[in-house]
Amino acid sequence: MNRFLNSGGEMPEEKRGGDRKREKYEAKRLSVEWFIECFQGQESHYCRSKSINRIYLASGLTIRKMWRMYNTARDEDLRVKQSFFRHVFNTKYSIGFGNPRTDVCSTCIELLERIKTEKDASKKNVLMVEKTIHRLKYKAFYAILQEENEILQTITFDCQKNQPMPKVPDQSAYYSRQINFYHFAILVGNSKAKLDKSNIHSYYWDETSHCKGSNEIISAVYDFLKNFEFGDKIKILRIVSDGCAGQNKNTGMIAMLGKWLYTEAPTNIKEIELIFPVVGHSFIPPDRLFAKIEKILKTKEVITSPSEYAAVLEQNGMCKDLASIPVFDWKKSYESIIKPTTSWHFQFMKTKRFFITRTKTENILVQGEETYRNEIREKKTITKKNKKITMISPQVIQPNRVYIKQAKIQDVDRLLKKRLEMGGEIWKN
Repeated sequence: MNRFLNSGGEMPEEKRGGDRKREKYEAKRLSVEWFIECFQGQESHYCRSKSINRIYLASGLTIRKMWRMYNTARDEDLRVKQSFFRHVFNTKYSIGFGNPRTDVCSTCIELLERIKTEKDASKKNVLMVEKTIHRLKYKAFYAILQEENEILQTITFDCQKNQPMPKVPDQSAYYSRQINFYHFAILVGNSKAKLDKSNIHSYYWDETSHCKGSNEIISAVYDFLKNFEFGDKIKILRIVSDGCAGQNKNTGMIAMLGKWLYTEAPTNIKEIELIFPVVGHSFIPPDRLFAKIEKILKTKEVITSPSEYAAVLEQNGMCKDLASIPVFDWKKSYESIIKPTTSWHFQFMKTKRFFITRTKTENILVQGEETYRNEIREKKTITKKNKKITMISPQVIQPNRVYIKQAKIQDVDRLLKKRLEMGGEIWKN
């Protein structure tokens, strides 16, 4: 009673029982945590921004493999059992292997789960109707992708997931920073077209030469359009890609297509259709090409230069190094000419189909539709007052001006020194 009064009225701490072994294994636990945190999470092809909730490691790793790597790298007094390592891995971290399945349609998953758990018959019918409507939407998109017509030219494009350089069978590569190799592919033809060298146009670069943003993607599409030979009967150019706002679905792409249509397109092309899929149902022809390329890359244990990746691309199509073509600053060039999307005559982000046509006054008309079958919206200009689409004149972005962090350069150099006698000199320029 006297101790209770002297403590200021606070209850005494319970000292019986509890975890008496925690302090004994504290050094091992901290060592395991430090080891796990050394691994570099791979960025998902679909998640452009880094997630603070979950990290994804290379698909070739497993908890068992990481445990073996840990015990190999540690002294006897810090080695642990697999169960101890697994417990720390599962309770302390939220880590997965491979890329997150963010390309799976969340609407399909949500409706399916709600239908399973709903007990009210009338509500269940409403959910089933909603799921049917959703299915009809993405089927309508794939029907458009399959369409063939002598007056229609279809092209599709997409970015492959980033490839690491150097790629080496060294366990230290799992927790080292690496240079990213980028591949952007344009395929000529609808979804029924064969994967042939003649209809595959690849643009490649790495993060030492250019960034991977809207300017690079738009410039590659612009280069393709300027050099592609359209048939005399073609009146409609249909462009299909996924709806990534940072690369494909943005004002810069619309502005570039409008400028090209008015100033450089063949006169027989009267209209451009820009089409985006239902979220989660974005399988388009470039994905078939990427699967074919990645199958080849899996057979190559060591890749230490961009030219080795480029050689694989050249087996499948016609290739261009992005550093060899002019990359323009489209974003800066259209800001003073094109209205912000909040001032457009339709909701930009909800739109699935854009229609672009010429006017007689050095301008373009744009129509936006939220569905794949109806065309009910009106066409209007998107330029600011007293501005014309022909006024867009982007400046060239010089290659090899990208700053690479010194820590990444050191990691790459260390990996190459283990594999090459040159000591990574190729990366130091």
